[in-house]
Amino acid sequence: MSMLDWRYYPKIARIARMAGADVGRGSETLMTYSRGDLFRAARHLSGSKEGRPARALVVTGFYIPKAAQPAAETDGPLGALEVCMALRAIGGDAWLVSDECCAPVIRPSALGFLPDDHVLIAPNANPKGGFDAWLNGVIDLAKTEHIDTLVYIERVGPARDGSPHNMRGIDITEWTAPLSQLTLLGLHTIGVGDGGNEIGMGRVEDYAIEGVVDHGENIACTVPTDQLVVAGTSNWGAHALVCAMRALGSNAVDPYLEPTWQERVLDVIVEYGGLDGVHMTNVATVDGLEPDRYFKQVGQLTDCARSWNPVPKAEGPALATAPACPSLPNRVSRHVPRFGRKPVRHARTPVAVLVSSPILR
Repeated sequence: MSMLDWRYYPKIARIARMAGADVGRGSETLMTYSRGDLFRAARHLSGSKEGRPARALVVTGFYIPKAAQPAAETDGPLGALEVCMALRAIGGDAWLVSDECCAPVIRPSALGFLPDDHVLIAPNANPKGGFDAWLNGVIDLAKTEHIDTLVYIERVGPARDGSPHNMRGIDITEWTAPLSQLTLLGLHTIGVGDGGNEIGMGRVEDYAIEGVVDHGENIACTVPTDQLVVAGTSNWGAHALVCAMRALGSNAVDPYLEPTWQERVLDVIVEYGGLDGVHMTNVATVDGLEPDRYFKQVGQLTDCARSWNPVPKAEGPALATAPACPSLPNRVSRHVPRFGRKPVRHARTPVAVLVSSPILR
């Protein structure tokens, strides 16, 4: 683990704030419970902490059963594929994971990028035990391939009633494989979400989700992850993960940071039925955002990741700002005061304590 990584913290914190730009679902409130998590997640994925890049299961797919032509939504698959490709580019490996309802969109999006055996499709839970057999197979795969990380990107998880719910409060158990059970593998976990009902949001206090998210009291996911990235859209959150890896020096991810690559993959997702999750139509948009607005944010995140990285003086503070990143104001939430995060399995040393430590000076 290199303490010098901490000199990149201000830039990555800025990337986190940019990705968390609120599009109407309270992301700027929810992200106060995950400060520093983008930095920690990027260090884990890039291998800065463990010494080698991660080998990960990357789980995505959010099915929209009430659309005129039901399918997976466009938010999630694009970001998940980006993270997969970034990990493979830096010497790690990744398997894209979804379920049978989302497969018609997920599989084609990965063609030409991932080997066929790196796309894993779970059956929906059923009385015949098909999911349990599939899960046992993934456990064996994780052991054989030395998989050490589990990343959830816009993947719905169980609420307090034990069932997954979409943003409209509808129980979608019938169309959703219980992929939160992959946490039983005991891997390092990272969650990316934008609306409170995604796996990883168990990091956030229930009352915070209830206060800013429609139907929050019914849909809030109870499953936490070791790190949580909250974003305006989950694709932005996944892109922020890759941008943070780039900020830490993983230049090999550059091809997947380009908006043109992202546009191309999004077009494939839509070609095979992907739906905008807000208005449930088969168009090349994400969460109801105009393409110019959506891709402008992608481009700004990329520019920030590629901007100059300062090298601190030995006698000075270990951290400095990255001047080329767009300037963003520090916003104070109107809903929830900025105090600590919900406890998870491992105690974390607060960033402020680490930054002030003499070791980093």
